[in-house]
Amino acid sequence: MMNYLRNSDFQGMFSCFLLILISAILPLSGQQNLTLQEALAQAQNNQLYQARLAQIEVLKGRLEQSGKKLNPRLESEFNTAVISKEREDYEFSLVFSNTWERGGPRELRQQIAQIELEQAALAAERHLRILTSEIRLAYLELLRLQGRIDLLEDHREKVNQVLQFDQVRVQEGEIPSLNPEYLLAEVTVHAAQKGQLETQHRLAQYRLNVLMGAPVETEHGVVEEPIQEAPLPALDQVVSFALKNRADLNSMRSSIEQADLQINMENATGKRDWEWGVGYQYGRDTLQSDDFFPSGIIESVDSSSHRLLLNLTIPLPMGDNNSGNLTSAIAAKRVRERELAHQESVIRSEILSAYQEYQFNQQRGKLYRQTLVPRLQQNAQRLDAAYQLTGEDVTVWMSIQRDLMEAALQGLEADFQLRASVVTLEQAVGGSLEEVMQSSSP
Repeated sequence: MMNYLRNSDFQGMFSCFLLILISAILPLSGQQNLTLQEALAQAQNNQLYQARLAQIEVLKGRLEQSGKKLNPRLESEFNTAVISKEREDYEFSLVFSNTWERGGPRELRQQIAQIELEQAALAAERHLRILTSEIRLAYLELLRLQGRIDLLEDHREKVNQVLQFDQVRVQEGEIPSLNPEYLLAEVTVHAAQKGQLETQHRLAQYRLNVLMGAPVETEHGVVEEPIQEAPLPALDQVVSFALKNRADLNSMRSSIEQADLQINMENATGKRDWEWGVGYQYGRDTLQSDDFFPSGIIESVDSSSHRLLLNLTIPLPMGDNNSGNLTSAIAAKRVRERELAHQESVIRSEILSAYQEYQFNQQRGKLYRQTLVPRLQQNAQRLDAAYQLTGEDVTVWMSIQRDLMEAALQGLEADFQLRASVVTLEQAVGGSLEEVMQSSSP
């Protein structure tokens, strides 16, 4: 065994493992730290959110256009004719005309455009809330993966310390033998697991960059924040807040108002627009003696006329009274009302599920943080001290270390699920738990 420990192949293999693990740590250590608040502040740079803001500008232009009146029309006409043998006669007219929108569609167009603009603002607000929730979840995922990597690294260091320590003990004759293959196999397994986690860490980093609108290749180091469990409001308070404040529900209510306006618009269209006009006409005629009967009564006469023209065009709804479009608009309102009722039921179920998940993860996290992990840490410390004194079987020491690492990983997962359930609950509510508490307070 002593010869095996002094073998250069073994020493080279062991050094190789150390170099691999150290090289895997270095890329993470050079990253620039990014806090959660800094990540959330960059949500404004997301391309889809910028597209929502651009859509608001589009609808602002439509609102401006909807308030404009119809352009009037100016028509002129000039006619000539030869009704005598020697002189030419002519007639000239100038008419100003316009459309009379009898049902008030201009005001209705403005109101519909205003509602569409409000809906776009609500859509942008909802998109930003969802986006910030996704950023928070992506940030938590990075924390979770980094925590798992750190736990694996701690375990690897413990195994390496035992391996190096026992080599000395074997050399000094304190313990009879050592099984290095067993410990090296443990290091190899954890090196592979760490490499897989680092791959997942890079993918999570890329996703966070896309959500923040940052270059995909940018590297950030996340900052661990203490867990602050917000007070959980009563379920009825949470549901009431969501039904009043969720942007998608407000947008659907706005769409019902828009449906009412569309019904009024179809009624206005059914009244048909009238065309009215006012104008002036001038005519000049010249008559000769041969134009009269009997001829020669009057040798010749010149005449001119000035006329005021008034016209009104009234379409008759004999073939189309717009009843089909009116019926369709009424039915469309009923569809939107049903969709709103359905969405309210979906939101109730989402809140109930997220509420129960938060309570479960809260109890689960306390179980690991306050009970299981501390007890396993105490057992591991006692066993480690006993192992160093007695040199008992290393497999027993390794077993308790694995149990401790697994419990720590489960505890880390429980913390992640607790924080994620807060994000899920607040996303279902449409606001933070603090806002719910403030809205329910007198």
